[in-house]
Amino acid sequence: MATNTRTAENASVRPQWLFCGTDESGTDHVYNTVTDYVVAVAPDGHRKHVADLTEASIDEWMAFVAQKRGWSDRRLYEHFGDALADRVSGV
Repeated sequence: MATNTRTAENASVRPQWLFCGTDESGTDHVYNTVTDYVVAVAPDGHRKHVADLTEASIDEWMAFVAQKRGWSDRRLYEHFGDALADRVSGV
């Protein structure tokens, strides 16, 4: 029998940081699920842009990048079916 007490801190299964993917320019996009910010990191490792998503969703950000730059390696999807379709079409 488990004896650990469940708290708000350890009950969450969602990680604080999610790697969204790499766009066509080589920029990595990382989403902070706690602050609702996306950090865009240039190939040289320097922070290129920080986007505040408190008025938008991560799905809107992903669509914005897809439209403006395109994804060379997308890792975050709104639906599992989208991820599966993308991986199958890339084979």
